[in-house]
Amino acid sequence: MKRLFQLLLISFPILVFGQGDQQEIALEGATAIHIYAAFSSVSVTTGGQGVVAVNHTFTVDGTDRPDLRLLSIERKDGVLHLREVKPTADLLQGEFSGKNSNQITGGREGGKGVVNGVMVDATLEIVVPAGVTIEVETNYGGIKAVNVDGLVKAHARYGAIDVIFATVSPMPDLDLYSNYGTVDVTIPTGRGANLDLVTEYGELLTDMEIQIDKKASEEKDFFQRVIGTIAGGGARIKCEAPYGDVYLREG
Repeated sequence: MKRLFQLLLISFPILVFGQGDQQEIALEGATAIHIYAAFSSVSVTTGGQGVVAVNHTFTVDGTDRPDLRLLSIERKDGVLHLREVKPTADLLQGEFSGKNSNQITGGREGGKGVVNGVMVDATLEIVVPAGVTIEVETNYGGIKAVNVDGLVKAHARYGAIDVIFATVSPMPDLDLYSNYGTVDVTIPTGRGANLDLVTEYGELLTDMEIQIDKKASEEKDFFQRVIGTIAGGGARIKCEAPYGDVYLREG
């Protein structure tokens, strides 16, 4: 690596429900999906037709806790909104208040982490049909997307972003951001892209040859921004990690 400088939602717009292991949600004309996870890590892949497959899990020390997981679904203006209501950090702090207080693992491995001395595993696995635009946001969890050509945005607060395009191309304008974690993106070999890579306290690293726009790029104490192209340019890819590293890979 080189260092670079809804179910029934027509009459009732919001439905909140206890979540089993798996369910399927009909698109019913939706052309986009917005996913928000308050605590879980999110994994997105592409597959199926006409339905979004959801698997929401939450365990405590290896024991299933369905009472601590809850999702809401809303349809609005052609967008399917999937929001995690439970678990949240505040809920878990209260649930395990008798343990070691004020300890929540940030940037955990997959869905696993520690809350007040208790091991929890919170994951939201989603399979979305091809051709659907996807935005994902998380608070404590990370985001992983593999060969999801509809992904346009992945934002995390504490978790890492890991996006792999091995067999498909990124959307024309891809926005990846993690405030306290890393941003790691892999694009197909030989595929062109326009790059906007930013970090403040981390590093920008790549194994690819970038044609850097020196006038637009910037480097100073605790700040690096690289504007440039690879393979002649193409889809715009923006990666920002103020307190983590940005990795750009070819594969």
